[in-house]
Amino acid sequence: MNKFLDIKGDERGIFVEVFKIPGVGQASYSTTKRRGIVRGNHYHTHKIELFCVIEGEAKIRLRNRADNEIREYIVSGEKPELVEMIPNWTHNIENVGEGEMKLLIWANEVFDPQNPDTFAEVV
Repeated sequence: MNKFLDIKGDERGIFVEVFKIPGVGQASYSTTKRRGIVRGNHYHTHKIELFCVIEGEAKIRLRNRADNEIREYIVSGEKPELVEMIPNWTHNIENVGEGEMKLLIWANEVFDPQNPDTFAEVV
């Protein structure tokens, strides 16, 4: 079986939803073309995401909407690590490297366009 995936792209890069398994979650990937481009700036009320930069360098920022605590992580594909996007923490990711940044994303639920659980808010 072959299934072509929908590639959503803009001037920042691309986003592709790869695996969607109800009860297990969803895996996606994105690219961010160049230094200084920020993606995200939103929060989820119940969705949990794990980010893993697999190529390039990034700064991941999270802000607790309850008390404005900010957490910041500098991550790299040279030493991959998982960073959890916590519900009700607004988050973003910025390419801080010299080239394209590639990111793997896992979410604990499959994206539902009828109930996206994604709310825009700057970190």
